[in-house]
Amino acid sequence: MDTIHAGVWSVIPALVAISLAWYSRDAIIGLFAGIASAGVVYGALKPGSTGVPKHFMGDVLIPKTSLLHTSFGPITAGNVLGGIFGLKHVPTIMATSPMFSDSWYVENVLLAIFAIGGVIGLMIRSGALRGVLEALTARTDSPADAEKAAFLAGIIIHIDDYFNCLVVGSMMRPLTDKYNVSRAKLAYYVDSAGSPAARLAFYSTWGAALIGFIGKALVTAQKQDKLPDGMSQYVAGQGDKAHAVTNQIWPLFFNSIFFGFYSWAALIIAGLVAWQVVPNIMGMGDEESRARNGGGVVGDDHEPMISDEIDEYEMSDTATPDWRNFAIPIVTMIIVGLSAMFWRGSPVIQAPHMNTLFSLGGYHLVLPGSGKWSFNIGGVQLGLASFSALVVAFILYRVKGDIPSNKDATEAMTRGFKGILLAAVILMFASSIQNAVSLLDISSFVTNNFSGVPPQLVPVSLFLITSMVSFSDGSSWSTYGIMFPIAIPIAFTTGANLPLVMGAVFSGGIFGDHSSPISDTTVLASSTSGSDHLVHVRTQIPYAVLCATIAAVLFLTLGFFLPGSFRIFPY
Repeated sequence: MDTIHAGVWSVIPALVAISLAWYSRDAIIGLFAGIASAGVVYGALKPGSTGVPKHFMGDVLIPKTSLLHTSFGPITAGNVLGGIFGLKHVPTIMATSPMFSDSWYVENVLLAIFAIGGVIGLMIRSGALRGVLEALTARTDSPADAEKAAFLAGIIIHIDDYFNCLVVGSMMRPLTDKYNVSRAKLAYYVDSAGSPAARLAFYSTWGAALIGFIGKALVTAQKQDKLPDGMSQYVAGQGDKAHAVTNQIWPLFFNSIFFGFYSWAALIIAGLVAWQVVPNIMGMGDEESRARNGGGVVGDDHEPMISDEIDEYEMSDTATPDWRNFAIPIVTMIIVGLSAMFWRGSPVIQAPHMNTLFSLGGYHLVLPGSGKWSFNIGGVQLGLASFSALVVAFILYRVKGDIPSNKDATEAMTRGFKGILLAAVILMFASSIQNAVSLLDISSFVTNNFSGVPPQLVPVSLFLITSMVSFSDGSSWSTYGIMFPIAIPIAFTTGANLPLVMGAVFSGGIFGDHSSPISDTTVLASSTSGSDHLVHVRTQIPYAVLCATIAAVLFLTLGFFLPGSFRIFPY
C-alpha cells in the first residue's frame, strides 16, 4: 500500500481507537475498530485500490462545495464503494505493520515478550519470585518503601525501554501487592522509568536510533540547501548519495539530552511521588485509597493485563525460595544484551582525517582530526538476551530441582506464554494503528500549516505538534521519523536554537510514548504490572500532562532567552 495524503481524515484511526477504547473500557475493541476505520478511509480516498471501476468516479453524490468533501474533490459513488470495500485493506495494514514486517520488531519485541513470559512462568514455579519478595520484604517496612523500591528498580535495571517494562513490573509486583500498592501505581513507576529514561540513556538502543534520526534530518536539510556551511562535516556526498557522518553527530545528541525536559520532568515527578512529596492525583488517589483500605490492588471491574494463568500460579512443592534464582537469569539477560550491543554495533562511517583507535566486533573508538572523539554502538538484542535467560532459567531450575520434571517446566513456560498473550495482541494492534496513520500521512496534516512562526516560539510549537503526533500514533520512533526532517531544517531557517529544538522533538515524542493508550511501552507496563490497561492510562495521564506543562513552559521561556548559538558541548 502506498502512502496517501489524507488530510484531516488521517487522524480518524487514532481518534476511533482512543475514543472507543475509553468508552468500551476495552483496548482491543478500540484498536481493532481503529484499524478497520483506517481501511475504510484508505479505500474511500483511493477507491481504485479496492477494485472499484473508474466509471463510478463520475457519479457525484456530494459536491465539492459541501463541508463533507475530501481534499481530492467531490464525494462520488466510487468513494462510497471504496470505503465499503476498504475493509479488504485491514489484513495488509496489519501484515505490513512494524511488528510483522520488520524483523527487528519480530525478534526483539514480539518473540522477546513470549520469551520473558516463559521466564516469568518458570520463576514463579521455581520460587524465584518468592525469593525476591522475601529478600525485599526484609528491607521494606511500609507501602512507601515498596513504592520507592519500585521506582529505584526501574532506574537501576535499565538498558532499554522494552527490557525495563518487561522485567521491572514482573519483579516488583509481588512486593507491591504485599503492601497493598495498587497495580496502577506500579504500572506508573514502570512506565515512567521506561521511555523517559531511555531517551536519556546514550548507551541504550535509543542512543543509536536517535543518532540515526538526527542524521537523516541533517541529510534532508542539506538536500533542501538549508544546512549551514559550518555544519557541512555532518553530511558526506550530495543528492541521492548524501549520507550522515554518524560518528560526528554524537555531540549534537549529547547537547539535546540536557533539553529533554519531558524526560527529566517525568523522572523527577515519579521520584517525588514515590517519596510521597507529590500526592496521588485524581484517579490515582482512588486506586491507592481502595488498595490501602482492603479493596484489592485491582478493582472488581478491572481487567488486569495478566491472565489468571500467571496471577494464580503457585510455587512448586519442591522449590526453595531464593532471590538468586531470579538474579541469575536476569544477569544473563543483561550481560548478553550488553555484549550483543557492543559486539554487533553498526560500522562507523568515517569522515576524512579520522583514525580508528580501537575496534572490537562492532564497537569502534574513533579520533577525528580535530581531536574530538566519538563512538558508535549497536542496539540491545533483546530477543537474543531474553531467550538466553529462558534457557538458563530452564536448566538452572531443573538442575537444582526447584522444578521437579521437564513436563512441569514446560507447563510453567506455557503458562507464562499464555499470561503474556493479551499484551502481545494489543501490541500487534497498536503497531497496526501506527502503520495506518503513517499510510494516511498524518505528518502532513499536522505540519502543513507550520509557517511564519517566530524563532522564539519554534521550540514550544514543535514540542506541542510532536506531542500531538506521538499521542495519535503511539510511537515515539515513528514520530521522530516524521518530525526530525521537518524540525531541524526549520531550526536552521528560523535561527532557533538547534539543541533546544531537538530537545523539543525528543520530548514531544516521549510524551505520546508515555501517555498514549496505543503506545507499546504503555501496554507493556500495564501487562507486566498486572494492571488494567485503561486504568493505567487514565491514572497516568494527569502526571503526564503535568510533566508536559512543565516542559512546555521551559521550551517557551528558553525560546525567548536562549541565544540561537548557545550549546553545552561544542559541535
